[in-house]
Amino acid sequence: MLALREIQRGKGRFATIVGALSLIVFLVLVLGALADGLFFGATGAVRTTSATAYVFSEEAEGSFVRSRLDESDVAAVAAAPGVTAANPLGLLLTGGTGPEGAVDLAVFGLIPGGVGYPTKVTEGRLPAIDEPGTAAVDEVLRDSGVVLGSTVAVGDVPATVVGFVADSEYQLQPTLWTSVTTWRAMRDAVRPELRGQPTVINAIAITTTTESDDALAAIAAAVPGTAVLSAEATGLAIPGVEQQSSTLNSIIYTTLAVAALVVALFFALVVLEKRELFAALKALGASTGRLGRGVIVQAIIASALGVVIGAVVARLFDLIIPAGVPTLYRTETLITIAVFTLVAGVVGALFSLRRIAKIDPATAIGGVI
Repeated sequence: MLALREIQRGKGRFATIVGALSLIVFLVLVLGALADGLFFGATGAVRTTSATAYVFSEEAEGSFVRSRLDESDVAAVAAAPGVTAANPLGLLLTGGTGPEGAVDLAVFGLIPGGVGYPTKVTEGRLPAIDEPGTAAVDEVLRDSGVVLGSTVAVGDVPATVVGFVADSEYQLQPTLWTSVTTWRAMRDAVRPELRGQPTVINAIAITTTTESDDALAAIAAAVPGTAVLSAEATGLAIPGVEQQSSTLNSIIYTTLAVAALVVALFFALVVLEKRELFAALKALGASTGRLGRGVIVQAIIASALGVVIGAVVARLFDLIIPAGVPTLYRTETLITIAVFTLVAGVVGALFSLRRIAKIDPATAIGGVI
């Protein structure tokens, strides 16, 4: 009750700490949204497909673009221990033409009906094996005027859109999912130096009975000259993804550490300012633990208000961020940051307990510590 009544009487003082924590939470949430936007926008094409792992050429280091395999390797991979399905995969990063003009595209070519296609179909369907020249595209292309039945062309090779998929971007580019035959025709149209390579693919999408490192290594050993990565590892191998994530996460954790220091400094000053009051309460029988719990309650309330205000401001800020900035506000990230902020607030308040424990009622009442 003392802790709550003190907040009521000292609204201005606690508004200061709540404002500081709100600003910190706002910054952390914006950074978290940017980190999530970059990560999910870069890795959707490997996170949300039916493949559990991918086979690359040994020197490719998990990069679709650098990898080169022959389509005949698909049968050898399919026969490897632990592989339940395999599908050739081609990737082309290029520009195309939609109903409203030029669009950036990541064109994925797979055998229709096989493993490796996106699982989040939001409208229409995926291409069928007996429908050459059809494709499913990422929902992001709706902003470019693409609808069911639209034609998206790469070079002079068109593809009719038969479906939309969600959360399937690759390196922040919208994806187009089509057959290997159509992908190869698009590749040859814009990369003439690759013509005459009718059996070259970039990778092989597979499903496996287990995703353990030993099982994936056994698959690679069964097909010489290959390396096998899980879908998660393949996402992290995309250029820049792991570096971006580690850098932004380091900034976020550092900012949360600053939040703990802010709370610690605030309550250290509060305890110093009220040492005579704490001394009087201790003289009346209040224990150090009881006084400490009051400080912790105040820290929790201040941190909780900071989380709520910071979250509201962050979502309002999202309304004015340019559409080209890849931000994604996820509930999981908000919960994680809220928990870290509350913990940081409590940890910061705990540093003031030692100062409270050292207050001696016999001397502090007179203004001497």
